[in-house]
Order: sequence, then C-alpha cells, then structure tokens
Amino acid sequence: MDVYEKLSHPLALAVFCPLNGRTAIPLAFRSRNVEACSGQRTTSIRRKPMTGGRMLRVGAMVTATLSGVAGLAVVAVPTASSQDESRTLLAIFAHPDDETSVGPLLARYAREGVTVHLAIATDGQKGVREHAGVPAGEKLATKRAGEARCACEALGIEPPILIGLEDGAMEEEANKAAFVQEVTRLFAELKPDVVITWGPDGLSGHTDHRIVSSIVTEVYQDTETAPGQLYYVGFATESVAKLTQMLEAQGRGMPLAMRTVRERYLPVRIAYEEQDGEANARSLACHESQYTAEEMAAVSGLGKVLQRQAVTLRPWFVESDPITELFE
Repeated sequence: MDVYEKLSHPLALAVFCPLNGRTAIPLAFRSRNVEACSGQRTTSIRRKPMTGGRMLRVGAMVTATLSGVAGLAVVAVPTASSQDESRTLLAIFAHPDDETSVGPLLARYAREGVTVHLAIATDGQKGVREHAGVPAGEKLATKRAGEARCACEALGIEPPILIGLEDGAMEEEANKAAFVQEVTRLFAELKPDVVITWGPDGLSGHTDHRIVSSIVTEVYQDTETAPGQLYYVGFATESVAKLTQMLEAQGRGMPLAMRTVRERYLPVRIAYEEQDGEANARSLACHESQYTAEEMAAVSGLGKVLQRQAVTLRPWFVESDPITELFE
C-alpha cells in the first residue's frame, strides 16, 4: 500500500520503521518487494481519518545532481496507474527552476497517473545572468514564466501555478500575507494528498526558500482538512560530502555551501527511472536564462556518474502515541 492509498482510506494501516525503539518514521511509497526497514521490526499503527531573490543557480545545479548521489538506500514505489482513485501531488517552491530538486519525482508520479501541480511563489525577476542578456524586471519575469511552463511540459505535469510575488522580497509582510492566502486557496481547491516543499533550511539558505517552507507549514498545521502529508525535500550531509570529495579529486570545489540534513532524518527515499531523470534534464534545459550550455552539460554529466538516483524527503509530522516525558 503506497502513501496515496493510506491517505485515501480513513482506517488504513500505515507502516512505519521504528527509530531508537520508540519514534515511528513513515515509509511512504514503500514496495512489498523491498525490505523497507533494512531488517528492522515493522510496526503498524492506525491512522486518523483524513480527507481528501530566487534559488542560487549553483544550488539548482547541485540539487539536480544530488538526487543521484550513490550510497542512499532506495525505496521503490508501486505504480499509481493501477489505482482507481485520483491522487494529487502539489509541489510548492519559491522560484522558477527550484523544481529541479524534485523534478524526477514529479515526472515519475505524473507518468504513473498522479495529478501533479507545481506552484511557484515569486516571479524570478531578479535572477539576472549575464549570458542571458535579460535585465531585471518585468521582461525577465515574463521570460522565466515561459521557462516554468516549458519545464512543466517537459516533466509531464500540469501547467505551473504562478503566484507572481516579488522575487527576493518574500520577507515583506504584504507578500507573506498574500502567500498565506494563496496556499490556503490551493489546499482548498486542489485538495492535494501530498505536498512537497523546502525544509526549514531552504537548501541554500535563501530567505525566499525559508519563508516558503515556513508559510506552507504554517497553513498546513492550521488547516482543518489539511493535505494527507507534508514532506520536506532535503539532501543528506553524508551524500554531499561524497560529492565534494569527488569534485575535489577532479580539481574542483563545491560551488555552494549547502544547508544539508543528516541522512537519518531523511527516511523517505523515492527511486525514479532513467526516463524520469531525462525528463528532469529537459526541464532544466528550459531555464536558459539561468544556465549556460556548459553548465547544463556539466549537470547532465554529473548525473550520469552518480548512480542509484533517488529523491530524498522527510515528513513534517509523524503521528504517534502521546508522549508525556521528555526523558526516559
């Protein structure tokens, strides 16, 4: 039973891996053919009824690569096409091209019959690159809106939801209030089963990323009929270290000081097929205002070197029995 089945059946049993003997970690998207808990004892618990400014360009380059870092345990996912019920996934990010961090996952679920939406908070009008020759302002915002539409088409997902707030200004009170309203509306209208966004680290530490994460979480936790589960995308500290070593061996350095997450806090690892990685590469190529041809080639080359590609996530909240003591 995958995560969508669990969320669409009010009394479904969710399967968890015990962590440190007491805290349950959900293994969403697990396959019956995989030892998802790596030999650990599995625990079944009953779930409550449920109803259905920009990221730095080098950060996007790294996220497109890190999805394939070797050494991560990969959890296979049952296909969605065999399910009768419609499922919806909503990814919410700050800027056009941020979706590259989860692009293969989006492509996979769209290919398997899930309705996949991408909401982008800002217009990206300040993401100036010299090679593109497009000045900051409305012209660049229009260019990046077109690139976002191209990217979604390449991934096989729904057209982008362009919220259009000012790039690099998510900290302004008016923009935060407007974003709260938009996220609330999207939850009510789309009724997503799964939501994916940045973790509190924002990957690159970008203020827009962190505010998007904070507001999506704020709305989720205060919505009576919240989406089934909220996941944060993240990249393992250990995997980033391996990538850094590989780059240093080639005489290169890590292009960005990333905010990473220890692997033990990323229990959800979603494998994807080569065709999904290729769809993400085509999606990345749409963002020509942000990348030179050489940069795109470098990203693609690193993706081929790094095997066992997977997108790593962590759940925002895990249901458990009441905890009455902080210390055992």
